[in-house]
Amino acid sequence: MTYVSDMDVAQQMLREGLVKAIVHIPEGFDTSLSENSKVILTVTLDNTDPLSAAAIGPGIAKASQQLSSLIQTSTANGAIVNVDLENAYRTFLYIEFMAPGTFIQSIMFVSIIAGGVQLVTDKERGIIEGYLVTPLKKYEIILGVLLAGVIKALISSIALFFLAIIVTGIRPMSIWPTPDLIGITLTMFTLVLTSLGLIAMMTAYAVRFSSGDIYRVSSFPINLTLYYTSGAIYPLDGFPTWMKEISVINPETYAVHALRLLMYNGAGFAAVAGDFAFLGAFTGLMLILSQLAFRRGL
Repeated sequence: MTYVSDMDVAQQMLREGLVKAIVHIPEGFDTSLSENSKVILTVTLDNTDPLSAAAIGPGIAKASQQLSSLIQTSTANGAIVNVDLENAYRTFLYIEFMAPGTFIQSIMFVSIIAGGVQLVTDKERGIIEGYLVTPLKKYEIILGVLLAGVIKALISSIALFFLAIIVTGIRPMSIWPTPDLIGITLTMFTLVLTSLGLIAMMTAYAVRFSSGDIYRVSSFPINLTLYYTSGAIYPLDGFPTWMKEISVINPETYAVHALRLLMYNGAGFAAVAGDFAFLGAFTGLMLILSQLAFRRGL
């Protein structure tokens, strides 16, 4: 819980995802209670997270009822504390909450196929050995594999993005009701950075395998672990401790968080700078590992 005296600052914190709700305590709150007055607390919920909003709103309303009962019982005071719940944004459905995680999941599927299955299949067919007798350097080969995978991942995620708009009716703030060039650019950058990092990770993982079947069997547990601990289908605050510990080092967590803020909260670069920093560091590390694994594995 954080106390701020400026409502504009509180609303900015809500847009940046730093808080889930704003409880506005009116001036003279204690005086009104002592004068047997009816006091109204306004609670603004970040309803882009429907599960958290559904838990916070009734929880605060119940607390206000308990406070009113306590005051009336202990002081014979007739003061009543009521809560006025309001949403910060338009009505959001749970399917919209899941959408950013679904886009990242599509990138991960492409990463498994383009960054791993295709590479292992090329090794089995001797295609990679054919590349090695060309003037191409090894880093140029792996760079081509990564860039081809990024293009496929972007096509997949963007196609899914527009399909979600048409079929499920999601309305990202970056393009609805008026396009926001900065928001669109930051969203695309998130997808590109995530694609490059995940594809490089799966390439580094796959280069040691000589059998495509073994790679496929071993890669999908990785996919499910990253997906379920990323906050894609349930808020991170509701995770048990062991899942929270995994989510801290999960790149998909930061990608999903950044996409939600950009798509639904209208957040700017400052709100997602931490997510970009982690994704940038992760991508850089995976690029180095994929290069080293490719050189040693062939």
